[in-house]
Amino acid sequence: MNDTQDEIFKAFIVALLQQTEPLPAAVQSECNKIGESLTIIDIERLAELHPPLLAAYNEADGWLVNHSNERNKGPLPNAEFEINNTTNQIDNICSDISDLPDLPEIIKKIEAKVQPRGFGGFLRKILQARDSVKASRDTILLSIADGFVHE
Repeated sequence: MNDTQDEIFKAFIVALLQQTEPLPAAVQSECNKIGESLTIIDIERLAELHPPLLAAYNEADGWLVNHSNERNKGPLPNAEFEINNTTNQIDNICSDISDLPDLPEIIKKIEAKVQPRGFGGFLRKILQARDSVKASRDTILLSIADGFVHE
């Protein structure tokens, strides 16, 4: 599994976590049909079935892409040097995640939880649940509230 696919699976898990209501029955039914061959196309198709899920997915995916791009740029420049050196042309890019206040913590918990079976296996387990929103919350958010990851 490649990094892009992992990022998309991660964004979809975050989108499920952000839902305040269970998915509509027709959408949950489509989630339950996903088998072992879970693909990026399946995730995008599922997200498009429910506008609130799609909006949350797009937002999480955008944040993850920006965060990944920032991480790839290396360490942040020295702030004092930036202030004193007006000729420096380095752009400091900062993600505004105010609308996703716990996202970094949620991502850490998701990454810790998926290690044994990978993102695909983890997401398949959530999608096969009777209520994927509740399953994602029970699996991830409870571990955040308790301060550790349940097994």
